[in-house]
Amino acid sequence: MEKIKLNESEYKTMSGYPCIDKLMEGGLEPGIITEFYGEGGAGKSNLAMIYSISALKNGNSAIYIDSEGFSVERFRSIANGDMELINHMNIYRVKSLDDQYLALIKSDKLIGEKRESKNSFGIMVVDSFTNFFRMEAGKDASARMEGYEKQLNILSGIALKYKIPVVITNQIYEDVNNSTLEPFGGFFIDHAMKAIYRIEKLSGGMRRITVEKHRSIREGSYTGFRIVDSGIECEV
Repeated sequence: MEKIKLNESEYKTMSGYPCIDKLMEGGLEPGIITEFYGEGGAGKSNLAMIYSISALKNGNSAIYIDSEGFSVERFRSIANGDMELINHMNIYRVKSLDDQYLALIKSDKLIGEKRESKNSFGIMVVDSFTNFFRMEAGKDASARMEGYEKQLNILSGIALKYKIPVVITNQIYEDVNNSTLEPFGGFFIDHAMKAIYRIEKLSGGMRRITVEKHRSIREGSYTGFRIVDSGIECEV
């Protein structure tokens, strides 16, 4: 049991971009899982990289579990080629659902081992969390639910135990019954998230990020940005 100290402010991981930090009222919260979802190319991985780099700039290390193809060139561009930052970025490519599960277990151990060190871990990212669930357990609802529960329990434990933000990205699918685009995993994943942001591609290269679910930020709040070589650019 741990007493919650109401007179202490939680340290949030900022993006470094005023429009995003204002929307999130300071940045990513520690101790919870935050979900970014949207169509391919909307900017989910860009934001995941930006927050990882922010943690690195604060003197921490980062763990990034990749299931879709991490762009080293894009990361270097956002990091402005800072090799000192890159040296503390721990990127792991997973090749199956079982591999992803093992990666989460190993990440938990690694974060714990480095907890008291100078460059302790300040963030964990899974990009994308649902990719192999879609490919390997797409038609087996029971297997998907069991897999979600196991992996989300590990991620939630990591966030709470080490007091760091955990970020997952998620794709969308078309709900034919309601003719809407929804995040993969539906209610089961939604229920485990404390913060959910939808990222949309708009005309003219614009992106919009909207608060879908949050404990303290008004749902429906949004801001706009563009993806540029150095990261993103707030739309004034």
